[in-house]
Amino acid sequence: MYASFVRELRALMRAPYALIHIDTHEEDRALELIYALASADERPMWQWSPVTGFDGQAGAGDIERALATITAAEVPGVFALKDAAPYLDSPLMRRRLRELERECARGGKTVLFIGSEPIAGRELSKEITRLSMPLPHREAVRAECDAIFSAETFSDETREALTNGALGLTLRESRRAFHRVRTQYQEATERNARFDIEASILSEKQRLIGASDALEFHPMREGMKDVGGLGELKRWLGERAAAFSDRARDFGLPAPKGLLLVGVQGCGKSLTAKVVAKHWGLPLLRLDLGRVFDGRRAPEETLRDALKTSEAMAPCVLWLDEIEKGFGSDQSGTSTRVLGSMLTWLQEKTAPVFMVATANQVHALPPELLRKGRFDEIFFVDLPEVNERQQILEIHLRRRQRTIPSAEVEALALACEHFSGSELEEVVVSGLYVAFSEERELTGQDLIWAAKATVPLFKTYEEDIKALREWASGRARQASRKRRVIDYFG
Repeated sequence: MYASFVRELRALMRAPYALIHIDTHEEDRALELIYALASADERPMWQWSPVTGFDGQAGAGDIERALATITAAEVPGVFALKDAAPYLDSPLMRRRLRELERECARGGKTVLFIGSEPIAGRELSKEITRLSMPLPHREAVRAECDAIFSAETFSDETREALTNGALGLTLRESRRAFHRVRTQYQEATERNARFDIEASILSEKQRLIGASDALEFHPMREGMKDVGGLGELKRWLGERAAAFSDRARDFGLPAPKGLLLVGVQGCGKSLTAKVVAKHWGLPLLRLDLGRVFDGRRAPEETLRDALKTSEAMAPCVLWLDEIEKGFGSDQSGTSTRVLGSMLTWLQEKTAPVFMVATANQVHALPPELLRKGRFDEIFFVDLPEVNERQQILEIHLRRRQRTIPSAEVEALALACEHFSGSELEEVVVSGLYVAFSEERELTGQDLIWAAKATVPLFKTYEEDIKALREWASGRARQASRKRRVIDYFG
């Protein structure tokens, strides 16, 4: 991806495209690249900032003077303007840029605006070419790692793990993370304390990613053993467990794109999304659509930054929970544009980012999101059958260090017809409360009484659930291996 960016930027500078905006938080890295490309073509380069102007000239913050300097230059040079966007946000300055573009194109000059803030103005859409600078590639991060963790002290495996852990950070963030982990390692060594260096870099990365507007580095606590039922979905995931390996590429397999889980609320869709990452041994990122649309930044920009970070961390799993809340049928113009950006990325992405999206209200999803090619597969997650209910109950009992005779658990599963997974968990919790209040151990009878006191969601939303099942018939694969026809229409 980085090599492609370099080739595109070189071509634009040689064309020449007179005005280019490089969207990046890594100013020094962008300037280093621009200088290298300009030098290769024997073109001089000048830098401007609101603080120092061009080489410390007087009137540093005067953008009009900066543009006049570019116009007056007599050589086909390269001009890099840092954080200029706020000074160009007026109709007069936008008009000045349009005129500057013509002057620079005639004179073979290239003006590059460097910064993360976009230059506003629809009238500039044809004059300014916008490029998004990718986050550092593996080789650059590995070089930073090797500079801090010497080969004499740290094994190649450890440094490779540290490099993998830092992918998705800027070079500056990687450098700071490596220094911090190295300091922690030295302090632990002095105390003769045990220190997990690989876990430490991931913790530091989680702290840095946590500052992102819409992306969270999500902990992976649950494994496949914590998911009851869903045998067909588990089989599908098992077949693709090594799909991101070099062996799979050599075999001719493309990297999986993603998975859409639709179905009844509380039946394990979100849990499964989290489990996929741990089962495949990949980092898990959660994209919060609420933050994308919270108004603090332009939604398209927030989404673009989140997707760019996920690609830099690839291979990874990107989780979108309740996707219909961001891209439902009652979309605003902004939501429609963001959805378009998301669909384009899903269709064309080459980075091994596996998206797992969940939805409860599938009827609210726009048809274009469900079209073949967006996701590898759409699975329908229904209310668990009796054998699945038994598995789920046993999981929640085991998680709380409780044992109930199998015959009683089986009877309880039969009594909990139409219960969702979350409702079965609540039966176990309610039974424990009763036993605790009476200062005794949990019994099967406590669970039976808790089940009788629970009104499942199915009782209230039976028609909605049956409509959802009708929609899924022929449109989605069943996540469970068996499903009685009577459950759909009875």
